[in-house]
Amino acid sequence: MLKLSNKGIYGIKALYELAKNYGGDPVSLKNITEQHDLPKQFLVQVLSSLRHSGLVVTKRGVNGGYILARPPGRITIGDKVRSLEGPIALCDCLQNTGSKQANERMKQCVTSEIYQRLSVMVESAFDSFTLDDLMKIHVESPAVGTCATLTGN
Repeated sequence: MLKLSNKGIYGIKALYELAKNYGGDPVSLKNITEQHDLPKQFLVQVLSSLRHSGLVVTKRGVNGGYILARPPGRITIGDKVRSLEGPIALCDCLQNTGSKQANERMKQCVTSEIYQRLSVMVESAFDSFTLDDLMKIHVESPAVGTCATLTGN
């Protein structure tokens, strides 16, 4: 089953909070953790990864916090997924496709062509949604609860 990790899900929630406040003051870690009931220490790691990938900037000081490095309409869910989850590939044979060993593995994999096509489609879908889109969707149909309560997991 294709599933984002908790790191990926928390990353989307953090970016959503930063997008809501884009152009305003930096958003504090406390604000993000309280809005989405996220573990503080894990969120620090998530935001650090987003900062290293150039999606988030930190501001230090009394009124410090986190801000988006680009406008919400220029950050896609795909950017976030690649930043926190790595390359979008549906099977191991599609990972690291530049090496000789990986290319040999791909040639021998009976399903690699199917998975490669599906990976392109999934990546395209992730890249088609921006943080602006996420905010619009949430305004039109605000979710209640967490992913776990919505799906019954």
